[in-house]
Amino acid sequence: MSEIMTVEPRTKLGKIHNRRLRDEGRLPAILYGHGETPVSLSVSTAQFAAALRHGAKVVDLQGAVKQKALVQSLAWDTFRKNVLHIDFLRVSADEKVSVEIPVDLKGDAPGLNNGGILEHQLHMVEIEVDPAHMPDRLHASVANLQLGGSIYAGDITDLPAGAKLITPADAVLVNCIQPAGEPEPEEAVLGAGEPEVIGKDEEEADSESKAE
Repeated sequence: MSEIMTVEPRTKLGKIHNRRLRDEGRLPAILYGHGETPVSLSVSTAQFAAALRHGAKVVDLQGAVKQKALVQSLAWDTFRKNVLHIDFLRVSADEKVSVEIPVDLKGDAPGLNNGGILEHQLHMVEIEVDPAHMPDRLHASVANLQLGGSIYAGDITDLPAGAKLITPADAVLVNCIQPAGEPEPEEAVLGAGEPEVIGKDEEEADSESKAE
């Protein structure tokens, strides 16, 4: 799913101008790809934040340029709270792109009723898909996940038609494991608790010497 995003040209470049731009409620961005000249742009911070909340991977740029684009990468601040810069990659409706998509688990795992817990291994998988059919999220069912079992990337149930799973199909998404229990008591040391005979060796040696 793509969202419409209005962009404006960005003529002043550099850290100082980018900081001023962010203070004005806009984010610096660049559009590149397809062998064309990169274009410096800016987009509303609020509009882009809304697109992120919706899980948008592909956007329809309008305004300074008209182009379908993939959100290729984001630069974040130190605390990963605010986006500082956006890289847009030109895409066309008929080409396939590689992108990471979050995976949600569906259902209740029977293994939980037997004392198991879910151990997540992967939260996202990489797929190759055309922009028109790019999903916001993918899903895998845990309805048959028993204690000691696993769900794999190949178990994803809603991969779009024509899409290809890049992540290995045998990559584990989640395990149902037994929680670590209390350590078992150590076995008693053989012979522990028997009274110690002091001087036994000396007495035996003395008796043997008298008998000779």
